[in-house]
Amino acid sequence: MKLHMRILLTGAAGAIGIKLTGYLGKIGHQVIPVDFKPHEGTIRADLRDQTTVSCLFKAHNPDLVVHLAALKNLRFCEQDKEASRATNYGITKLLTRACLESKTRMIFFSSDYVFGKYDHLWKEEDTPCPTTQYGMDKAASEFLIRKQLSNYAIVRTAQLYGFPGDFVSLVCKALTSHQDFTAFTNLVNCPTWINDLFAMLNKIILHDSQGIFHCVGSEAVSRYQYACKIAEAFALDSSYIKAVNLDFLTDIRPPVVRLSGASTYNHLQFYTGSLKDNLPLCSSYAIQGN
Repeated sequence: MKLHMRILLTGAAGAIGIKLTGYLGKIGHQVIPVDFKPHEGTIRADLRDQTTVSCLFKAHNPDLVVHLAALKNLRFCEQDKEASRATNYGITKLLTRACLESKTRMIFFSSDYVFGKYDHLWKEEDTPCPTTQYGMDKAASEFLIRKQLSNYAIVRTAQLYGFPGDFVSLVCKALTSHQDFTAFTNLVNCPTWINDLFAMLNKIILHDSQGIFHCVGSEAVSRYQYACKIAEAFALDSSYIKAVNLDFLTDIRPPVVRLSGASTYNHLQFYTGSLKDNLPLCSSYAIQGN
């Protein structure tokens, strides 16, 4: 196991990708950042093209592929299923083939939305039951990787926070401006601090861990509960938070998706902090940035 690897990172120009590029570089890896959209220091490439993918592997000979790239707009994915499939499954298919041919390890970022058909505390070994096109494409990608590769890790995560523009920022911006903030009482998942996600990813890389991992926060909360916890963390007036029910006749998101991280925590010997502990650590961008 190399301590310092060449890591091909897809989706490197997104908010998570930019932070992950910095994190991986800081701990000693050589990052090859790739994205379709332009960003300083990032290789612009259309990974839906097989020749492009092959050329990237030949030019950079990565030790590891961290596949973060995805088309995440759920409504758009439903409206244009072909575009969703081409990006969220098609790119994974080409990268999987390249990893198989070059015997390169892959870490695939998946989603809690591979579940959602009904309320259940989902474990890593549970059979996916997605309700959206995005979730179906992620589940299909997982199945392909598990079938084709022997050296892989699948990282399911949810509702990331810890960067400008996240849910924490939106709540703080509204409350510090004394504006109402609408939050859903019936939309539930597990908010995950990005630093905890990266720490778990680092352990997966260092220990060459194989399989499926639930790298999520330990608390399943509604958006309304989440917003109230944010207000409490920063001593903001929660009376501006207005509780409403989401109409699932018009909204495609699954109402409750709870992932159990217990097995992953034990395997990695890493235990996520609580929202109460982690939220105050977001003040540098959530409060000072507003």
